[in-house]
Amino acid sequence: MAKTAALTLRVSQEVKDKLARLAAETDRTTSAVAQRALSDYLDHQLWMLDEIEKSREDFRQGRTVTHAEAMARIDAIMTKHRKDAA
Repeated sequence: MAKTAALTLRVSQEVKDKLARLAAETDRTTSAVAQRALSDYLDHQLWMLDEIEKSREDFRQGRTVTHAEAMARIDAIMTKHRKDAA
Protein backbone atom coordinates (compact mmCIF):
# COMPACT_ATOMS: atom_id res chain seq x y z
CA MET A 1 0.00 0.00 0.00
CA ALA A 2 1.27 3.47 -0.87
CA LYS A 3 2.34 5.78 1.91
CA THR A 4 -0.37 8.30 2.76
CA ALA A 5 -0.35 11.86 4.08
CA ALA A 6 -3.04 14.03 5.59
CA LEU A 7 -4.47 16.93 3.57
CA THR A 8 -6.91 19.55 4.79
CA LEU A 9 -9.17 20.84 2.05
CA ARG A 10 -12.07 23.27 2.01
CA VAL A 11 -14.89 22.39 -0.38
CA SER A 12 -18.43 23.61 -0.87
CA GLN A 13 -21.21 21.86 1.00
CA GLU A 14 -22.49 20.62 -2.36
CA VAL A 15 -19.18 18.89 -3.12
CA LYS A 16 -19.05 17.44 0.39
CA ASP A 17 -22.59 16.08 -0.01
CA LYS A 18 -21.75 14.53 -3.38
CA LEU A 19 -18.64 12.95 -1.91
CA ALA A 20 -20.64 11.48 0.97
CA ARG A 21 -23.33 10.17 -1.40
CA LEU A 22 -20.83 8.50 -3.71
CA ALA A 23 -18.99 6.98 -0.78
CA ALA A 24 -22.21 5.59 0.66
CA GLU A 25 -23.47 4.24 -2.67
CA THR A 26 -20.15 2.54 -3.47
CA ASP A 27 -19.53 1.28 0.06
CA ARG A 28 -16.24 3.17 0.31
CA THR A 29 -14.96 5.80 2.68
CA THR A 30 -15.19 9.45 1.76
CA SER A 31 -11.41 9.55 2.01
CA ALA A 32 -11.07 6.75 -0.55
CA VAL A 33 -13.49 8.44 -2.94
CA ALA A 34 -11.76 11.80 -2.57
CA GLN A 35 -8.34 10.19 -3.07
CA ARG A 36 -9.49 8.52 -6.29
CA ALA A 37 -11.22 11.65 -7.60
CA LEU A 38 -8.25 13.88 -6.89
CA SER A 39 -5.78 11.38 -8.32
CA ASP A 40 -7.82 10.93 -11.52
CA TYR A 41 -8.21 14.70 -11.91
CA LEU A 42 -4.50 15.33 -11.43
CA ASP A 43 -3.54 12.54 -13.83
CA HIS A 44 -5.84 14.03 -16.48
CA GLN A 45 -4.62 17.59 -15.98
CA LEU A 46 -0.97 16.54 -16.10
CA TRP A 47 -1.63 14.48 -19.24
CA MET A 48 -3.21 17.55 -20.86
CA LEU A 49 -0.22 19.72 -19.94
CA ASP A 50 2.15 17.11 -21.40
CA GLU A 51 0.12 16.97 -24.62
CA ILE A 52 0.10 20.76 -24.87
CA GLU A 53 3.87 20.81 -24.46
CA LYS A 54 4.21 18.18 -27.20
CA SER A 55 2.11 20.38 -29.48
CA ARG A 56 4.22 23.41 -28.64
CA GLU A 57 7.36 21.44 -29.47
CA ASP A 58 5.81 20.37 -32.78
CA PHE A 59 5.15 24.04 -33.53
CA ARG A 60 8.71 25.03 -32.58
CA GLN A 61 10.04 22.32 -34.89
CA GLY A 62 7.81 23.47 -37.75
CA ARG A 63 5.61 20.38 -37.72
CA THR A 64 2.41 22.22 -38.56
CA VAL A 65 -0.34 22.17 -41.18
CA THR A 66 -2.50 24.96 -42.50
CA HIS A 67 -6.09 25.35 -41.37
CA ALA A 68 -7.25 24.31 -44.85
CA GLU A 69 -5.17 21.12 -44.72
CA ALA A 70 -6.42 20.27 -41.24
CA MET A 71 -10.03 20.75 -42.34
CA ALA A 72 -9.45 18.61 -45.44
CA ARG A 73 -8.10 15.81 -43.24
CA ILE A 74 -11.08 16.07 -40.91
CA ASP A 75 -13.52 16.06 -43.83
CA ALA A 76 -11.84 12.95 -45.28
CA ILE A 77 -12.12 11.12 -41.96
CA MET A 78 -15.77 12.08 -41.56
CA THR A 79 -16.55 11.00 -45.15
CA LYS A 80 -14.87 7.63 -44.56
CA HIS A 81 -16.82 7.04 -41.36
CA ARG A 82 -20.10 7.98 -43.01
CA LYS A 83 -19.41 5.48 -45.80
CA ASP A 84 -18.41 2.77 -43.30
CA ALA A 85 -21.60 3.37 -41.31
CA ALA A 86 -23.84 3.13 -44.38
